[in-house]
Amino acid sequence: MGSLSGTSSGASTVTQVSEELQALLMEERKRKRKASNRESARRSRMRKKKHLDDLTAELTQLREDNHQIILSLNITSQSYLHVEAENSVLRAQTNELSCRLQSLEDIITFLQWKQW
Repeated sequence: MGSLSGTSSGASTVTQVSEELQALLMEERKRKRKASNRESARRSRMRKKKHLDDLTAELTQLREDNHQIILSLNITSQSYLHVEAENSVLRAQTNELSCRLQSLEDIITFLQWKQW
């Protein structure tokens, strides 16, 4: 019987060691998984920060582009108004000159008619 209890005690010791090894392995896996998760979360935060930085830079560039477009539009609008004003003056001058020409033609016609 002594040998049986020795064997049983030996088996229980092996079982205890095996359970302890499994617990240690599980703890090691858990520790590695936590470290891996932390690293993955760190990389995710870095990607998110880079994306935010990229969007911020794009927003700044778009605002600058928009400002330049507004300036260009204002300059173009001013030029248009200037050309439109010049065009109005030229139309008025054209009308005035047409009236003068018509008057001169009427005078010539009158003078020619008077000579007959």
